[in-house]
Amino acid sequence: MYTFYSDQKKETPVSSVYRDPFSIRYGYARANETQEADDFGQDFLAFEVKERSLVFAVCDGVSLSFCGDLAARFLSEELLQWLGSRTPEELKDEIIIKEKLTEHLGQLTAKGTEAIRRHRLPGSMPPILREVLEEKRTNGSETMFLCGRIDMADDITHEAHVFLASSGDLRLRLWGHTEEISNPHITSDTKKRWSTKDGIIGGEIQIATGGMLKDTRRIAVYSDGFAAIDGLKTLPSTDQLQILVKKSLQSPLSDDLSFLDIAW
Repeated sequence: MYTFYSDQKKETPVSSVYRDPFSIRYGYARANETQEADDFGQDFLAFEVKERSLVFAVCDGVSLSFCGDLAARFLSEELLQWLGSRTPEELKDEIIIKEKLTEHLGQLTAKGTEAIRRHRLPGSMPPILREVLEEKRTNGSETMFLCGRIDMADDITHEAHVFLASSGDLRLRLWGHTEEISNPHITSDTKKRWSTKDGIIGGEIQIATGGMLKDTRRIAVYSDGFAAIDGLKTLPSTDQLQILVKKSLQSPLSDDLSFLDIAW
């Protein structure tokens, strides 16, 4: 088994790992301003490879909510656990699994609200900032997410069952054997997110599973902080990706950045 959970107070350079049958590249970086303040990143990235399956979650905390980094970490961990407890067969029925995940996200509000209630703000925090955050605490912490599970089905043809779910503005790109595949099923939406107080906000979650993803052989998921790769038709080398990460962070409008690339 191989597991990665991002450290929200530390950068992870773009790294590579191979766990048969998955080739994985991943990276994590806080915005320049966040690094200078030695503060927590609002993104969270996690994945786990177990036998012939891979589960992942990428979350982008909403900075205008109460400590969006908390919701991002909390939901990523919960989604990984939930995805890992499903069977491939369960994930193939789009309607039923959408209902189950929606119900689960609603049930998580009680646990999430308790986590927010228990969270202690630093004693050194300026009184004005503390007052603002305490007011936000009553409305909960929010995050966007994109998660999924890949179960290898055939080692010869490299076919896999792929399940994806999303709510928010995270980027998803798919490739087949030789070229990028259009993705009408899961699209970015800045109005959607999950809240520890209210559950799903801004509309229903998006689901893609089964036949609609049968030709997929590679997936890239990343937060809007890595918009520099939006226009690239193919993903560059690991070294080149790290250069693009540094360029993204040099921008005056730099944002937290999470990146996950999975091929099989």
